Amino acid sequence: MKLLTSKLNDATQIVFIDFEGTQLTQEIIAIGAVKAELNNKKQIKKLYKPFKVYVTSEGVVGPFVENLTGITDLYLFQYGLNFEDAIEKFKKYVGKDLNFTSFMTFGGYDMRLLHETALLNNLEEDDFVNKIYKKNIDFNHIFSKYVRSERNEQLSLADACKLFKVEIKGTLHDPEYDAINLAYLYDAFLKEKGIVRDEYLKVIKKNPHLPSPLLKALNRLTSNGSLTYQEFIQMIDEEVK
Repeated sequence: MKLLTSKLNDATQIVFIDFEGTQLTQEIIAIGAVKAELNNKKQIKKLYKPFKVYVTSEGVVGPFVENLTGITDLYLFQYGLNFEDAIEKFKKYVGKDLNFTSFMTFGGYDMRLLHETALLNNLEEDDFVNKIYKKNIDFNHIFSKYVRSERNEQLSLADACKLFKVEIKGTLHDPEYDAINLAYLYDAFLKEKGIVRDEYLKVIKKNPHLPSPLLKALNRLTSNGSLTYQEFIQMIDEEVK
């Protein structure tokens, strides 16, 4: 998958990350991650022991987030670290080779949480935080170009895993397991080229901006398996006559 692997450039490892945040103030309350060593095809060569830490917040968790994640204000009071300490601990987990590390998320929400939390904690100029911003890859932004739902909508991480026959690990909305499941989905996306091809064909056919002759040609090719140049010209002639 050239579009994905080209963004990794000279990266030798990816840190798959997931943040959980408060309902209203958008502060990070949990960091989950798993580090992966890559081979020369950018596939996962080795998956390391995952990382998880809970983070205290100024705002309350909120009932929606509590129900979704099981994280409560009391739990954060008992087990959470302040954001600066949590980031320092995360930095140690990532390791020293930051120039050869990419950070991968599923969607843009995680970076918004990081931005808000860094601002609140006066860490917006922190070198490590800025490295995460700079080297972040939104996997879903690339994934959704090729794979979408029957209604032409983006898939959730869980539905994407099911489509690629990736067994869901742990509990959904646990940041540690969301990061792990993202890692397995990433690897399946690179390896299961047949699934990507078939789903991409569906996406193309649902494109509302696809010119009618191209749509007819695509339907013909996918149903009959052949189309001559002259037949394609006839389709165009039908549109312009």
